[in-house]
Amino acid sequence: MNTEEEFHHDLMQDLLAQAGAEGDFLQSLFTENMCDTLVDQSVIEEYTQADYKESTRGYRIDAWSSNDEKGTLFLIGSHFNETKDLSSLTKTDMDKSFSRMLRFFEACRDKNIAYELDESMPVTSLAWEIKDVGQRIKKVQLILVANAALSKRIKEIPDSKTGDSVVSFEVWDIGRLLRIEQSGSGKDEIEIDFTEFDSKGIHCLPAYGSNESVKSYLLAIPGTILADLYEKYGERLLEQNVRTFLQFRGKVNKGIRNTIQNEPQMFFSYNNGISATAEEVSCNKENSRIIKIKNLQIVNGGQTTAAVFNSLVLFPESGEKVYVQVKLSVVEKDKVEKIVPLISEYANTQNKVSVSDFFSNHEFHVRVEGFSRRLWAPTVSGSTIQTHWFYERTRGQYANRQANLKPSEKRAFLSQNPRSQMFTKTDLAKFILSFEELPHVVSKGAQKAFAGDSANRGLVQIITELWKKENTKKLINLLWFKEAIAKAIIFRGLDKAIFRESWYKGYKAQIVTYSISRFMHMIRSKSKEFDFLQIWEMQQLPEELKEQLLEIAEEINDRLDDRPDEAGANLGEWTKKEGCWQNIKKMPVTLNP
Repeated sequence: MNTEEEFHHDLMQDLLAQAGAEGDFLQSLFTENMCDTLVDQSVIEEYTQADYKESTRGYRIDAWSSNDEKGTLFLIGSHFNETKDLSSLTKTDMDKSFSRMLRFFEACRDKNIAYELDESMPVTSLAWEIKDVGQRIKKVQLILVANAALSKRIKEIPDSKTGDSVVSFEVWDIGRLLRIEQSGSGKDEIEIDFTEFDSKGIHCLPAYGSNESVKSYLLAIPGTILADLYEKYGERLLEQNVRTFLQFRGKVNKGIRNTIQNEPQMFFSYNNGISATAEEVSCNKENSRIIKIKNLQIVNGGQTTAAVFNSLVLFPESGEKVYVQVKLSVVEKDKVEKIVPLISEYANTQNKVSVSDFFSNHEFHVRVEGFSRRLWAPTVSGSTIQTHWFYERTRGQYANRQANLKPSEKRAFLSQNPRSQMFTKTDLAKFILSFEELPHVVSKGAQKAFAGDSANRGLVQIITELWKKENTKKLINLLWFKEAIAKAIIFRGLDKAIFRESWYKGYKAQIVTYSISRFMHMIRSKSKEFDFLQIWEMQQLPEELKEQLLEIAEEINDRLDDRPDEAGANLGEWTKKEGCWQNIKKMPVTLNP
């Protein structure tokens, strides 16, 4: 995949394949795919899709997300062109999209438009949230996703302000997506120039010999710089770190806050610091200062980083006295998969981490990848082409497999590994947890479904518990893989079918997982089992099963609209609570003949 035009063509073909005959949903599908990319790239943790447009007053919100920890609201707009050829995203187009999002935010904050919106619309939850907390939002991040190429004339978009909130702007266009695909790592690169903070760079102490393949440095980084980096890059700095920030509930985080508040000058002495990796480091001639870092990743110390950020927000006067110890290892790109998990595992001793070894090279992922490459799926009725379900064990695998293929080879690869049958670790988590009757966990977003949190198990916990058993390798076998793919077929089939229903107004992701969980709960309550192998053999969602699931989905849609008083105005937040699932479980369902 060498050019933006080719990438755009493949993207449009993928969307058309997902939409089928329902071309009207192309923009919505594009928004969903792009939001999934933003989650995958750790820009946002989760999202709610809105698909809201009000032309008269010039409002538009396609999706949104929020980060309460950082006081940031993410508003996402979609610029989608259905033409076959790649178009250019001009400054006029960009400014128009950004102004529509900002206009909506200001109207919700300063006026009462929340009262005017239909309660069943997803955007209504956003409107009420802005009305309630709009004055306290520190930052509004406007993100424009586009299936166009950003004009080369646009170099940067400076921040602005609305009320007391900082407004920042970000564009995800075809060019940016292509760069991620071609990076080899499948992620947006992070390049930090320390001369922006100090003209001479950051003091460092080299800690390696002349022939060592992994170069290490010791740093004492000012807390204000660490906080600024976390504010700018957020969870993207923690992609290799399996631990999530637990706010100030743990002793370690309370200690960090108390030290920064009362004895900031002692922070360096009291705290163990952080362990980090990078792809490249540029130093001055004396090798005594680091000037630039490429793809910095904090593999141990995510909680420390987030706690320093939050503490300095509360006690900014302590900032100049706080220094954080950093052990930085520069790991070559081709060794990242092997070395970084070991650094993280050995460094993560401050708080016990149950999933520190559950990186992409864990044997579970390797086994699933092996099944996906060698097992041919049965042919769908009317087709003679056998295909694979491609498991993307590491980010960017699917694109990288196509990178150096000739056109004829690429066509052959795509016919045997169609884009619609590629799935990731977080996709697998959503499929399995929906059938494990954990829809409230899936509703928290793909990353939470995968990693879990302090209150709920995710796929990591389910598999690690299973892995402790003696016969795990016998359990994670071809039969397990076929059943997992059957769950994928049902999940994606229902996801696609809901678009066409006249009752559908929004919250598709939540309705899908709740419908499947309710269906499985009904089957198990009748002491019956579901024949997943029949779905594997058919390689499609049977019409009878689809109709059954759609009936359940419509009932769930109505029940979510008619939720109890304690649910509050934000339906998206209600679906993340176990109480919502307990409420849905009581919903009567009739099993069709």
